[in-house]
Amino acid sequence: MKILQLSDLHYRSHYLPATTGYQAMLTKMENPLTYLDRAIEKAKEMTAIDLVLLTGDLTEDGQIADYRFLREYFTKKFPDTPVMVTLGNHDIKENFYQGWLKNAPSSNYYNFVSEFDPFYLVSFDTSVYGNADGTIDKAQLNWLEEVLSAHQDKPVLFMTHHHLIAEQYATLNLPQSDQLWQILKRYTILAVLNGHTHYHYHKTVGQIPYYTADGLSFLGQDEGDGIVRFVQHAGFSLYEVKAGQLKETAREIVTSGKLLQKVDMRSC
Repeated sequence: MKILQLSDLHYRSHYLPATTGYQAMLTKMENPLTYLDRAIEKAKEMTAIDLVLLTGDLTEDGQIADYRFLREYFTKKFPDTPVMVTLGNHDIKENFYQGWLKNAPSSNYYNFVSEFDPFYLVSFDTSVYGNADGTIDKAQLNWLEEVLSAHQDKPVLFMTHHHLIAEQYATLNLPQSDQLWQILKRYTILAVLNGHTHYHYHKTVGQIPYYTADGLSFLGQDEGDGIVRFVQHAGFSLYEVKAGQLKETAREIVTSGKLLQKVDMRSC
């Protein structure tokens, strides 16, 4: 089974006008759809894709119309392929439920389990709009424990948005990462896939493969004292699930890496 992971689109139909700070950086960024198109085209040239995973921050600021557009976009690009989503800190749950799912607005965590022949996919929501680091509560941990306990006949592919390893990036990992790992290590986990940092990372935690995908918009590089150097950065990851194991088969970058702007994030 071949899986395409895409992450951190930060899509907005029109970015807000600004001359300074983070918003000004966004105005200098090329349209993420340009690189999303390029990534999908290249991935399809490399392999037949059986499943698409979007690991959060679909939009820049959670507009209903942007979710509607993206849902139609992915339906056209993958008419016969499942496209599964988890939410990031730039996503607004209520608007996602309306725009992407076409349901009534809800502030509930967007968690679900989907069954595929080789594994169960568990999508686990760590997002709180406006909280960059994400958070989960006791109810979330209980939900995960119950789901994993009830789905032990196949390995579980676990996807979420926030990174779960402190040393992998300058920004903080999910505050409840330790509690989450304690649960995951008790079960047969095929792999953990996530986004948030916008930069590729791989490690094995215990016996669990852990992958963070490149984003499809920008990359922030910490220069210290609150200064972040933002560059245009977009990429994707491909995986294959075979004989009960997940292996990353390709990690491709599809953008130039040009400098967008240096931003003092202390004033943002």
